[in-house]
Amino acid sequence: MSVGDTLYALSEAGLGLKVSKTEDTLKVSPAENITSELAAAIRKHKVEIIRIVREDEEMRRTGIIQSQRQVFEMAREYFSAAEKRGET
Repeated sequence: MSVGDTLYALSEAGLGLKVSKTEDTLKVSPAENITSELAAAIRKHKVEIIRIVREDEEMRRTGIIQSQRQVFEMAREYFSAAEKRGET
């Protein structure tokens, strides 16, 4: 499972992520919704997940794009909305 697949699975399972601002700790809740497969994927991609969450928090806080991934996500959202309005 890729990091993107892992984040998607977390979302689909209704799980929330919290990352420490000073330590490389990751909390997922509610813990009872974590499957063994998902727990293994979280462990495998922990560093990447922490980086992504911190980038997104920093962008929300400052309004400044932090990564190329965020640019692609914004473009996908923009063009998806434009398509729904019939602009493409």
